[in-house]
Amino acid sequence: MFHKMTNSNKVAVTVVASMMAFAPGVAAASPLSNDPIRLVIPFGPGGGSDITARVLSATAPEFCGPRIDVVSMSGAAGLEAVNFVRNAEPNGHTLLVTDYGPIVTSGFVDDVDWSHDDWQPVMNFTEWLPTVYTRPDHPIQTIDDWVTAATEEPATITFGHASPLGLVHLPLILFESVTGLENIHVPTSGGGETRSLIMGGHIDLGMTLPPSIASEVAAGELTALGIFSEERSPVLPDTPTFREAGYDVVLPAWLMIFATSDVPSETVEHLQDCFMEALASPTAVAMSDRVNAGIEPLNAADSTRLYQNTVENIGNILRDIGEID
Repeated sequence: MFHKMTNSNKVAVTVVASMMAFAPGVAAASPLSNDPIRLVIPFGPGGGSDITARVLSATAPEFCGPRIDVVSMSGAAGLEAVNFVRNAEPNGHTLLVTDYGPIVTSGFVDDVDWSHDDWQPVMNFTEWLPTVYTRPDHPIQTIDDWVTAATEEPATITFGHASPLGLVHLPLILFESVTGLENIHVPTSGGGETRSLIMGGHIDLGMTLPPSIASEVAAGELTALGIFSEERSPVLPDTPTFREAGYDVVLPAWLMIFATSDVPSETVEHLQDCFMEALASPTAVAMSDRVNAGIEPLNAADSTRLYQNTVENIGNILRDIGEID
């Protein structure tokens, strides 16, 4: 049975509709569908990328609408994840969360069917500072300890890292180039596996990011030797930079969210806005502080400039070390 709408009914409907028009995450105002958004990470679970992405996945649905899932794909040195996002429907529901390794470096050195221009940044999470660490009972406890040991017994120290020629590998190559040291490089699936191998005594040293080990360092379960950055990390304030130790190797990086270049600009803008609104929320700020993520987001325009500068800089470094012509 149908009932005639009274004037009071009409007023109520108008008020509700107006409220919905200004409510965050309302599907009618969004270019997104109700399907989940997938944040695809080219590393194994438990590392800095995973930790940081989960701050967003826990808080952004309120502002963006759809559920957000974090998906780890570490196969093919990260290219499994990159190609998965590249081949997904360009609707903004499948995004890549990565540092420069699997997207910038791979664009130079791997046989890929995409170029650096085929990606567009949505937002940058934070600056990342590559950090060398070990367990507290290891004979190497400082940068100088490492240099001395590697000088006395070349090619005997095992060093774990993910992403070949990426964020946690390229600084090691540059350091070896400057010092002439030789180490045994042990590729891993990501920060979580590297940390497990270190703590289990299976390898000597590792490279990761401060958020991945800050709690273990604070608890005395790991020792951070040094950081490849201009300044010390705020979450590891007692850990010196390599420059402080006399080695001029500085190579910080970033963690960005990327869409493919064929995702419509209005979709990218919507994702940027709702992601940044979510990360400014008290819940996200508290979560970021709790896991030492150090999230300081940049919008799409600023992230694009940073990405383009990184493409130029990493290209120059790879040419200098003979990886590309």
